[in-house]
Amino acid sequence: MSERQTDGSALRHVSNIYYRGPHYDRRYATYTHDIDFWRDLAHDTGGPVLELAAGTGRLSLPLARLGLDVVGLDVAPSMIEQALAKRGPTGPPAFRVADMRSFDLGRRFALVMLACSSVCHLLDDADAVSCFTSVAAHLAPHGVFALDVATPAHEAARADGVLKDRFRYPDPATGADIAVRGRRRYDPATRILTDDMDYTFTADGRTEHAHRTSRMYTTDDLRPLLARAGLRLARAYGDFDRTPPTEDSATQILLCAHDAPSPRS
Repeated sequence: MSERQTDGSALRHVSNIYYRGPHYDRRYATYTHDIDFWRDLAHDTGGPVLELAAGTGRLSLPLARLGLDVVGLDVAPSMIEQALAKRGPTGPPAFRVADMRSFDLGRRFALVMLACSSVCHLLDDADAVSCFTSVAAHLAPHGVFALDVATPAHEAARADGVLKDRFRYPDPATGADIAVRGRRRYDPATRILTDDMDYTFTADGRTEHAHRTSRMYTTDDLRPLLARAGLRLARAYGDFDRTPPTEDSATQILLCAHDAPSPRS
């Protein structure tokens, strides 16, 4: 794990309850609407596949079931522990704890994925360019770098600063409900979204706090950052059904490629 994890970035929060693997799995148990898109894209590229911010393997595991060579990286050790527990003693996928801003696997991939708006963990241009530069170094000459990100307007509309009930899920340890209340704020000047959540365990009444900081990106924000890493936007979608982007799109899905032909690895 990179020493940069301890700096002022969004990654400093990876030890709180939001990033604990078993809790993350229960929270996102019904988050399946994007799996077919990523499965089809991985199948089309033929692998190997690298997933950044892979979490507990929500996407990496079904991609590996296609018979593809898959590697998943995540900076949160608890996420990787949960992914390995779900995978079993042998792979694929191969899972590793690593910082997506700077990594070196010594190989190239036909597809590099950054899903579930995880690009928003990159809180400044320097971190984004560092990540994209690492991606470019690992991308095969005709490979695809694919990422999705929620549109800033969609997220800002939900960030009203009001404390409200957010969601509930069963505690992975006891099965009793965990009730989550939270407050979201968005600063359009900095494009920073802050999310403060209180997780209350109904079995004993105790509460844990989780703080998340994200930076929102439009396609126009990402283009020059990708270009600085030697990547270009090749295609964009406005949803996981591959429809074109519109002003009302809640999600941006970007397929990127090398700016110029790369030497063979």
